[in-house]
Amino acid sequence: MEIAGYPHYENACSNILAFYMDPEESHGLGTLVLDALMSFGASAETDVAIGGSVSVEREVATDKGRIDILITSDDHAIVIENKIHAGVSNPLEDYANYLDHAADGRLKHKVLLTLHPTSEGSEWGFRNLTHEEFVGQIHALLGLYISGADTRYLTILLDFLNTLENLQRGTRMDQELIKFLADRSDDVQDLLFKVKGFKDELRIKVQELQNLVNVSQYRSIERSELWRTGTLLVDILYHDIRASENLLVTIEAVVTPRGWQFEIWPRKGNPSELRGLLEDLEIQFEERPQHKKCFISPVHFDYNENLDRIGLVLQELIDKVATSKERKVAR
Repeated sequence: MEIAGYPHYENACSNILAFYMDPEESHGLGTLVLDALMSFGASAETDVAIGGSVSVEREVATDKGRIDILITSDDHAIVIENKIHAGVSNPLEDYANYLDHAADGRLKHKVLLTLHPTSEGSEWGFRNLTHEEFVGQIHALLGLYISGADTRYLTILLDFLNTLENLQRGTRMDQELIKFLADRSDDVQDLLFKVKGFKDELRIKVQELQNLVNVSQYRSIERSELWRTGTLLVDILYHDIRASENLLVTIEAVVTPRGWQFEIWPRKGNPSELRGLLEDLEIQFEERPQHKKCFISPVHFDYNENLDRIGLVLQELIDKVATSKERKVAR
């Protein structure tokens, strides 16, 4: 968008947002952007999933204006007014009235998406979400959806998010950063070199852990791979396990500077079905507060823990889930 000269154009931004909000579009990221939106939400029911039959519409005409983005599903109706640099002069009361009639019993959400915090529209039930908060939540959830993404559209999304972050920072912050880099260039170079070495070490750890885990005997394991992003200090070994016809379970061993943890989530299927499976298999878990689809093992290890111990815990988790189909047949 910056190359094209349109980083501040609200219509271009809204078009891209609408594309990635539609789980049926060809990006392959499912409900990533919608789940990021719902995690902030516009009511107390923010932990409720978006639901099925999602429809995303642009420029929906009302009596006095046009709604930037209107999203409806079986359970929710969402109005989004997207602002970049322009002030909020839209007829938000009219948009709120339109949603009241269009919701038809669904949970109603009114979102004012802006670069900077504002209280405008609050008298009509609009809640403010900044682009910075929205982008941060999309980044936080990205790892749960990335495996099914079309690489081309994933690259475009990441560039789009970077554009929004650049708009948020503005020229003044860029100049401050340039001055800092100029004043501390040697220290920054040294830090970047050490960070690269640390990320290399993270990758070595998950590679060694992968070699310690034996999965060759399980036909239900569809994938065993490593994953990481280019910026975060995190590396992951994950296994996709077919627990049933409708449930594909992902077990992740995640290492960061804070240590090791194990995360379990449904790559395909219902989180409630996975919760029931974990209970049946007597696998202890905690729910991740910011994302109800992900379950976390209470077992944690320090960063420098012996990999043999970590491998034993991971192997036990994989064994239980990978043999769950056979146990059901035996019953």
